[in-house]
Amino acid sequence: MTIILYENSFVSAETADLYFQNRPNSDDWNDLTDLKKEQALIFATMKINNFNFVGNKKSPSQKLEFPRDFSPEMPAEIQNAVCEEAFAILFPSSHEQNRQKGISSVTLGNSSVSYFDRENLGVLLSETAFNFVSKWTVKNYDIH
Repeated sequence: MTIILYENSFVSAETADLYFQNRPNSDDWNDLTDLKKEQALIFATMKINNFNFVGNKKSPSQKLEFPRDFSPEMPAEIQNAVCEEAFAILFPSSHEQNRQKGISSVTLGNSSVSYFDRENLGVLLSETAFNFVSKWTVKNYDIH
């Protein structure tokens, strides 16, 4: 599938390549085929597009949630989030691999890691991507 900017991806492969030139530990990105990069960017965009963002779509007919009515430009944080999530999709951490295998926790001596938190099921694979996206999401407050 080919990227059609703002129809199926917030980021072009070229923009992602530039992003990864400046990101530490991302040499594996350069070894990917253009097709793999595009697939990951499109899928990452699909995941990020499901968040509840502030404002409204600039046009009701646009396919993706960005651009927004209050911003003429695509936010760098959203583009960065797509790049980070695409990378996490293609190169999952050992913790993510364990979670995908159904492992709920790992204990080594006095240390343990738990992978399943009911509040975080379905969230992005990349915590960095989530942090970039959260700046643009509607904040919900629970007032009692």
